[in-house]
Amino acid sequence: MTTNKFLLGLAGAACLLSTTTFAQTAEDLPSVVTWSAYGPGSSGHAQAVAMGAALQNNLGTTLRILPGQNDVSRMVPLRDDRVMFSAAGIASFFAQEGLNDFGTPNWGPQPVRLLLASSPNHNQGIAATEESGIENVADLAGKRVAAVVGAPAINNGIEAILAFAELSWEDVERVDYPGYSASWDGMNSGQVDAAWGATTISGAYQLENSSRGIHWLPVPHDNDAGWERIQSLMPHIFRHNATEGAGISEEEPHEGTNYPYPILITYADQDPMLVQSMTEALIQTFPDYQDAAPGADGWALDKQPLGWIMPFHEGAVAALRGAGVWSEEYEQHNQALIDRQDELAEAWQRLQEQGLEGDELTEAWERERANIPLPPSIQ
Repeated sequence: MTTNKFLLGLAGAACLLSTTTFAQTAEDLPSVVTWSAYGPGSSGHAQAVAMGAALQNNLGTTLRILPGQNDVSRMVPLRDDRVMFSAAGIASFFAQEGLNDFGTPNWGPQPVRLLLASSPNHNQGIAATEESGIENVADLAGKRVAAVVGAPAINNGIEAILAFAELSWEDVERVDYPGYSASWDGMNSGQVDAAWGATTISGAYQLENSSRGIHWLPVPHDNDAGWERIQSLMPHIFRHNATEGAGISEEEPHEGTNYPYPILITYADQDPMLVQSMTEALIQTFPDYQDAAPGADGWALDKQPLGWIMPFHEGAVAALRGAGVWSEEYEQHNQALIDRQDELAEAWQRLQEQGLEGDELTEAWERERANIPLPPSIQ
């Protein structure tokens, strides 16, 4: 983590959000706003494009999207103030926690904040080609499974679902790809048997309509032991039935896993009025983009993860309070999450002062984090 972000994150977190109000409105957005996002071919990118069109048509605001092939490449422009916001994945949680690629001296736990997130009727999980004969998670043993370099959100999600069947990466043949879309190109070309994805991505529909076919692996919700293994590794993942996606319908839902995606984030030190304006603009223009891209309906106010595992920015809180969906219970939970981010930052700073690096730093950080548990979700 950079020193400026560390200090500004602590300073921003010192304010109680319950007393924050701003005069800014959606119409006060700058003429240009900038996001980093997933690359073309992903549902996250398609949604960002749809939202950009709605902003342009309604408010005259241009949304410039900087695509990134992996989690780090989407976070770097946000950290370095080259974009205002990031339509990220669950890597935003890993950044908050200082995990995986963010568990290095150049990163550490980041003071990131939510604006809004999408929780549509899709799932995120592991799909297999029908031609592979893979029916359930246990059948992945010995099969070719796609991983994405620099994408712990994807790779750790796969690891968690493998754990559901008491498997690990050592039990499958891991095939690395440079990006999310490339991993689905591998599925469609027959280079791998299974990959992680959202049920509504273009690559999944392409596979469904090919001779290879698609099958989303079920993760039965009544298997409590399996779900305990999943959530011990990835606490952001929850049980969810999908009714939208390739090979999925209301008549044939998918019993599996999900978490919000995309997740629109910024840093704690971002201008509260800009954040409020951005949040209000997306709330106000929702009718224009909700059907414009697969999964875009998940940005609805009644689908927001208000009591989840990451805190909302004070500007977003002002917008959500103005929209009538923010409560005192959410406020208290949000402040507890911010307080925990402060504790994580202070613990990381102590380790940095000790000069730890590599495996020594990773092991020490794991111990520190274990002593700073997440407040229970109130979703």
